[in-house]
Amino acid sequence: MNFPMNQKEFSSPTTHGLTDLMTSLVMVFILLFVAFITQTSSEAQSALQEHKDDVQTALKDHLSRLGLSLDADPRDPLTLMIVVPENLLTFEFAQSRLSAKAHTFLEEAMPFYASAVCGPLRQTIDSLAIQGHTDDRGDDAYNLQLSQERSLAVMVKGLEVIRARSPSAYQCFQEMTSASGRGRQELIYDVNHQVNREKSRRVIFKIRLRSTEQRHVVERLLSVKGTML
Repeated sequence: MNFPMNQKEFSSPTTHGLTDLMTSLVMVFILLFVAFITQTSSEAQSALQEHKDDVQTALKDHLSRLGLSLDADPRDPLTLMIVVPENLLTFEFAQSRLSAKAHTFLEEAMPFYASAVCGPLRQTIDSLAIQGHTDDRGDDAYNLQLSQERSLAVMVKGLEVIRARSPSAYQCFQEMTSASGRGRQELIYDVNHQVNREKSRRVIFKIRLRSTEQRHVVERLLSVKGTML
């Protein structure tokens, strides 16, 4: 008479050994991955702190005069932000047309940013992104399009001013800068968890710093270029 055998009764020591080995390898991989992420984040924070002072110094007069601040981006350890509130950079209601006050701000700010980004900070900064943000009125598609049009309007006006007042920085600034709209995706809330519409409507200049590796690459390229000249 044949009796069905429980599969567990046939599991061999070899099977158990392979299972334990695979489990150990997975644990080692996880530990190595966590260590890599921790080291990378730590290096990024060090680079941010190292160069934040350089950017702060270069933009000090401008930031102080207009009551702006240079802050770390919580979403990217290598990015610094200048948040321009609506009272400085305004648009006509539900439009992407810049107000007279916005024109005044950009005519002062953009040549200053270009001179810093394409001058003493050129090897420190990787890119500059202009982000437009709206409040919660209207649906997602409408606000996304509106914020994109507004950020593009800021960039176009900025390039016009730079070409007229700081032409030597125009090409560099154009290559480094991009415009994007975030719509109502990153609203700002008050202490009562209500949307603060005035603060939500804003433009953010995001300055992304080069990583240590990127800076080394740039330094090597410049060194090679200098040797060839």
